[in-house]
Amino acid sequence: MQSQGLTITGQGFNDARMPISGEQNHQLKAEIAAHPLCEQLLSAHVACLRVATPVDHLPLIDARLSHSHHILSSYAHSPTPSLSKHQRQELDSLLAQYLLVLCSFREKLHQHVRVDAVEAAIGCREIEHNLQSLTGVTLGEGSGATMSDDDEDEQQTDSSLDQSGFDELDLMGSLGPLLPSETERNLMERVRQELKIELKQGFKSRIGEVREEILRKRRAGKLPDDTTTVLKNWWQQHSKWPYPTEDDKAKLVEETGLQLKQINNWFINQRKRKWQNSNSLSPSSRRTKHK
Repeated sequence: MQSQGLTITGQGFNDARMPISGEQNHQLKAEIAAHPLCEQLLSAHVACLRVATPVDHLPLIDARLSHSHHILSSYAHSPTPSLSKHQRQELDSLLAQYLLVLCSFREKLHQHVRVDAVEAAIGCREIEHNLQSLTGVTLGEGSGATMSDDDEDEQQTDSSLDQSGFDELDLMGSLGPLLPSETERNLMERVRQELKIELKQGFKSRIGEVREEILRKRRAGKLPDDTTTVLKNWWQQHSKWPYPTEDDKAKLVEETGLQLKQINNWFINQRKRKWQNSNSLSPSSRRTKHK
């Protein structure tokens, strides 16, 4: 999977600048399509789109959603090699974090559309009202006509101004949840462009934090419990000579999903711990302790 700076390769998560093959890309898409969080992620994406989408464009979202289900189904039924336990844990963690990010962004979108954009639309209406009061010209008039040009126009203008009242609750009700009027749609488009930049930065930052956390744990040398269990079992079976051959290491890499360097480091540290324990329990050390 390639998403905002992260990919999953045979070795785990790496930087997106590292190229991956088409087969790996297909495998990762299939894993995501079969993942239990896939439907929730798709719903979260659609929820973000619906917040600021004009009413007449909603059928397009439904059509694309139906098409996406067909695509996901084709990936889910394609035979692919499964991920290791370690890789699956990292995939679970990343998708869970991504779902939280999408839910958070939906709340931000909702805040902008239902509050900020509506307040901006109210401000535009007030400016238009003031312009009409001072000059008799509406924003939609291009001829420069005034209220005195036609008595009938004057009567209609006065009537419309008296009926509007600019009551905030009435205005919000008339706008509806998606701001369907032309002027408000133009305003929404500007808001959406600003949000696009803001969300992209926020998403990039959050994924960067997740990546740094994964790398930090790797640098700290803390391996998942299931992988250390496999290594400890091998150690106990070969305690008399705990030096795995290259073939043994290759099998351990396949079973644990760890890198060869991580396995080598674990055995080096394990042998050091065993030697330290042996020295602490030697007769000479016990005599020194009694003295």
